[in-house]
Amino acid sequence: MVKNNIIIGFSSDKICSNIINILNKNGISYDCICKTGASLRKSCSYYENGIILCQTSFIDEPTYNIVQDFYKDFIFLIIGNIDKLNLYDNNIVYKLVTPVKQEDIINALDLAFYKNSENIREKNNKIINKAKELLMLNNNFTEINAHKYIQKKSMDTGKKSIDIAKLIIKKYEEL
Repeated sequence: MVKNNIIIGFSSDKICSNIINILNKNGISYDCICKTGASLRKSCSYYENGIILCQTSFIDEPTYNIVQDFYKDFIFLIIGNIDKLNLYDNNIVYKLVTPVKQEDIINALDLAFYKNSENIREKNNKIINKAKELLMLNNNFTEINAHKYIQKKSMDTGKKSIDIAKLIIKKYEEL
């Protein structure tokens, strides 16, 4: 199961409280609340991936800049008026036009959960493929043997294949 790191980014205490109530009612936990662009950036740096439910702009920075820097790792659900939301590319963010209904937020989160899982799977596959390439290059493994090696190490150690792949990459990068 994929861990969906959910970050809430709103300056207003009232809006944060409303969002938290909606999430709690639907059994969805969140990881942190950010009131400024700087704190949202810091949270993005802390987590490798996740879902950001936020407003269109903060007092210290427009959300647009943060989206440009982190859209490859995070799914953005941005709530705001239609004029400000039109600045965003539909392929990068999910837009929720105010006033927004509770069901719209939950439906958008469901879609974001799916997309986040897909992104994580894709990144993990790239890491595993890189580890297999290193094994093939340095140990004359075939791709099948490299795959079996990672799987066996995973079973023997009780670690996930992605963790074994990261260790393999680290080992060969140190050489």
